[in-house]
Amino acid sequence: MPEAPESLLALLASAFLLASAGSVHCIGMCGGISSALTFSIPEQRRQGKSLWGWQLLFGAGRVSTYVVLGSLAGALGKVLLEWLPGPSMAIGLALSGVLMLLLSGYLLGRGVLLKKLEGIGTGLWRRLQPLTRRLLPVDHPAKALALGGLWGLLPCGLVYTALALAITSGTALAGALVMLCFGAVTVMPVATTGVIASQLQRFRTGPWPKVAALLTLMLALVFFWQAWSISQGTHTGHHGAMPPALSPSHQHHHSDT
Repeated sequence: MPEAPESLLALLASAFLLASAGSVHCIGMCGGISSALTFSIPEQRRQGKSLWGWQLLFGAGRVSTYVVLGSLAGALGKVLLEWLPGPSMAIGLALSGVLMLLLSGYLLGRGVLLKKLEGIGTGLWRRLQPLTRRLLPVDHPAKALALGGLWGLLPCGLVYTALALAITSGTALAGALVMLCFGAVTVMPVATTGVIASQLQRFRTGPWPKVAALLTLMLALVFFWQAWSISQGTHTGHHGAMPPALSPSHQHHHSDT
């Protein structure tokens, strides 16, 4: 089923909120990588404002990988959501809510499932890591983009959660757009830490992880509410209980049947 514009906007908003809530995690975990990449650039090429350009190239490569993975995830989701019983949008939103709960625990250091997924991804990263050495030193924009592309494959529970959200989109294009939105939000925070690496530690400790976990938990509740509203509308045939942003696409679905 093609993704309705209203539901796609809801997914993009969810990806934006997910990336915003998880940006603290991104700064703490990927900021060190961003800083290390800074020193992979020859000193004479990373002076002044040019360093920002290199960091944005790294970010563009990383986001490009996310977009490709999101497209594959959306295509997979199309098959899965058609196979599962019940309204696909409600199922997708409910699954997204579960994922946000898992991510909330992960941000507090208690996300066992996502950590196991990271462990699986670590094996893949070890096989790809030798390729990064061939791209050093980073003395050409193409090398920066390629290195950023490999960086996008680095094991990360937050990225895996975003990919799971892309799966619920149900199409390759929507999945790609979800990951584009997610990745774009993280580019500037991570790039900034590549320039100001001395401030990273404060984002790993203190109240910041708890704030990120709370925001993610609130997002989970929004997903569950939307899924419940759609489910109620499906069972009663009354669409007034649905979130306004989702109602038109759901009404269109019923008019086709």
